[in-house]
Amino acid sequence: MTNGTAAAQIVADSIMGKKNPYAELYSPQRSGNKTAAVQFIKQNTDTAKEFVKGKLKRSQEKVEDLGFDEGAKIKVNGHKAGAYKDPAGNISLVKPVCTHMGCDLEWNNGDRSWDCPCHGSRFSTDGEILEGPDVKPLTKHD
Repeated sequence: MTNGTAAAQIVADSIMGKKNPYAELYSPQRSGNKTAAVQFIKQNTDTAKEFVKGKLKRSQEKVEDLGFDEGAKIKVNGHKAGAYKDPAGNISLVKPVCTHMGCDLEWNNGDRSWDCPCHGSRFSTDGEILEGPDVKPLTKHD
């Protein structure tokens, strides 16, 4: 919102023929910041790497192998599932794929959540959103 206000003031000053002290700072022709460009490329490369890595990783656990209050990716009927066994022994199964951009989720043992390594979304053990950018909960398995 503040950038929109600054832009409006710069455009208004330009129309009126006034020199605005911030015009050069916000100019699209200003010289780029190489550090920011390198950081942008690195972050997006890491996101792509995590996306591909998640798709290639195999599920190792079986639901029988889970201890109480533990979660892991398992195979259910030949498909990946995110499984969590609560302290009472009840099992929650979700599709461990982020609804934001499709990255495979990782189990966070410390927070007991499903976390997206690509953009930081977090989901509860039963797939509800804890943190965005996601706006849709995870798909639940029967």
